[in-house]
Amino acid sequence: MAKGLRFIHCGDLHLGSPFHDIAMVDERWQRIVGKAPVRAFQKIVQIAIERKVDAVLITGDVYTSASHNLTAQLDYVRLLHKLAQHNIQVFAVLGNHDPLDAWQAKIPFPPNVHVFGTEKVERIPLVVEGEELAAVYGQSYAKSEQRDNLAWNFRRTAGDRYAIGLLHTQVGTNQSPYAPCSLTDLKESGMDYWALGHVHNHQIVCEKPYVVYAGNPQGLDCTETGPRGCYYVEVGPYGTANLEFIDTSIVRWETTDVDIAPFESVSELRDAVRFTKEKIRKDIGKPTFLTIQFTGAGSMYQVLNNPEATQYWIDAWREEEAGKYAFVMVQRLRNLARPKINAGERSKLPDTVGDYLNVFDKLESLPRDEKVKALREVLAQRPEFERLGAYGRSISDDRLLEAFEKAKWLGMQKLLEDKRG
Repeated sequence: MAKGLRFIHCGDLHLGSPFHDIAMVDERWQRIVGKAPVRAFQKIVQIAIERKVDAVLITGDVYTSASHNLTAQLDYVRLLHKLAQHNIQVFAVLGNHDPLDAWQAKIPFPPNVHVFGTEKVERIPLVVEGEELAAVYGQSYAKSEQRDNLAWNFRRTAGDRYAIGLLHTQVGTNQSPYAPCSLTDLKESGMDYWALGHVHNHQIVCEKPYVVYAGNPQGLDCTETGPRGCYYVEVGPYGTANLEFIDTSIVRWETTDVDIAPFESVSELRDAVRFTKEKIRKDIGKPTFLTIQFTGAGSMYQVLNNPEATQYWIDAWREEEAGKYAFVMVQRLRNLARPKINAGERSKLPDTVGDYLNVFDKLESLPRDEKVKALREVLAQRPEFERLGAYGRSISDDRLLEAFEKAKWLGMQKLLEDKRG
């Protein structure tokens, strides 16, 4: 390469996607947080302008087409025009949430934008000041499901200085409805840099060549914790790339554990949560929705099973955040703790509680796969299972095992209370 190349790789913008089940203490933040995905993309556009990049690569799922969100599409085009004003080229593919056959408003894109077609892989030169610095290859989704391996269609053209592939895909499986492929498929294409979308966690899958998921620029719910953003990439004159991940999130979602073992009173437990909140506020410095997971064994276990008490705590912690810019809003409490009792010794007593624990121990001793199978059989036999419908059938193994563990201690606690009664 005669000169260097700079670009930003982003994707899964999900503009217009709402945050669900969030309680706010300030109406001002309802407006700001509600536009967080758009504001995160605004950050990306501003970074592109400040760093004078040659191109922005967008790897699908710009918005959720099923919601017919016109405002999201208008926001998107407005920001594309801002990039055009600074002569920054945009290359984009369509993903499973914004495929070609989905609803789209008839809003023309500025001339700096190229959206790749669906019929075949296109090769578009990235030309800066009359010189071709790279070739960008891409193929979009025609429909929301793409079961074909699109990576097989990508082949570098002889003579490319630097080759970039854009694809919305799930790497590492051949059963996915999202353009499944293997890492080998991507390597064999000859690309120097694979800009991938679909997976919301940013990760560098491979460095030779670079195979990269940028993740999403803004976490959308409590499962999407940690920094979210884009990759800024500098390619040197001889094709050596340097990557920098930039956090663009407006709001963070975080989960933290609080061990109940040291605490003997409610006030101590609540103070521990306050201390945790302040540490997160100091470390992150931006609005944060927080899930507290209580762990360990202690005397506070029984109190944590009282929904009225825990809701009172949540309300009090939220009131403390009123008017704060970098609020830390406790959204959920999860009780993963257990009673302060020696279950092994207690199971030896010849009574109902002992019998109960022995049944659990038999299941606990099974290999993971067998235990999951046994638990699913128990679940399927419950009369309420049919009412769960698709939700019940989609419960993950991890969620099932977590519920089993919680049920063990909660059931034991109830039996002990009955005996005392």
